[in-house]
Amino acid sequence: MKRAVIALVAATLGGCGLGVTLGAPGEWVPVEAIDGPFAPSVGAAPIAAAPAVDRPLRVVTYNIKDGGVEPEVLAAGILADPDLAQADVILIQEAVAYPDEPVSRIGRLAGALGMGWVYAPSRVFGTGTLGDAILSRYPLVDPAVMNLAVATRKRQRTAIAADIVVGGTALRIIDTHLDTSLNISDRILQLRPAVIDQPVATLVGGDFNTNPYAWQDGVVPVIPASKIADTDQAPLLDSYMAALAFANPTAAQGDTETRYGITSRLDAVYARGVTVTASQVDRAIGLSDHWPVWIDVKIAP
Repeated sequence: MKRAVIALVAATLGGCGLGVTLGAPGEWVPVEAIDGPFAPSVGAAPIAAAPAVDRPLRVVTYNIKDGGVEPEVLAAGILADPDLAQADVILIQEAVAYPDEPVSRIGRLAGALGMGWVYAPSRVFGTGTLGDAILSRYPLVDPAVMNLAVATRKRQRTAIAADIVVGGTALRIIDTHLDTSLNISDRILQLRPAVIDQPVATLVGGDFNTNPYAWQDGVVPVIPASKIADTDQAPLLDSYMAALAFANPTAAQGDTETRYGITSRLDAVYARGVTVTASQVDRAIGLSDHWPVWIDVKIAP
């Protein structure tokens, strides 16, 4: 089934002059084994106990755009939103860190929200780094980072993962941010190493950049002239993830990003091995060009 989905996508985009080569992906590496300028940072959760099994766990994904507004402003916006204020876990993309700041920006955001965190830098950003983070009210167990395959003329992307133990069961949570100008076959291949062979109970969230274009040589967006060559990548990634038994609860809720007057469905939290009790694309907050996406999940003990 997985191969069939990729083959169908490749055939659909076969005449688009892909011109992109993916390098080899890395392996999952525990955060404590990574040092140097791209070493992750970790902050303990304020709640030492595991979440209760009799209530849903709210998981949010949010691309905050180039580091976002000041962490305290971002936290205030989240806490002022009745739905986001209930978040137990927040997956952040485009977080930044600067070595000359005494407290990391993710640390400041997590502190203002009453959460712990793991931040994994992907690449240099000005005088600091840019990457992804997982924030959580509850302990994050065995955090690890994977360097995703780098595409031709692109920059390093990563995935970050950690477990939250619920009722004796480890719920795997993965946060990632894929390249923008990839066609869907390469997008799937970039994501696949991070999601394959994961436990049954797994959430995969982030900005998947499933834009509605084909890409000429990984640079120029090609807009289809007719419905015959539909290049919208979001439903195709949904189909691939469905082949791995992941559901996208917000697939029918519309776009998650707006830029230059164009809206696209780029963000999601894919769920497997859990019961989804609620979900939403939250367009009430306007601090980024993306809107947060959240789902509520329950896991059997």
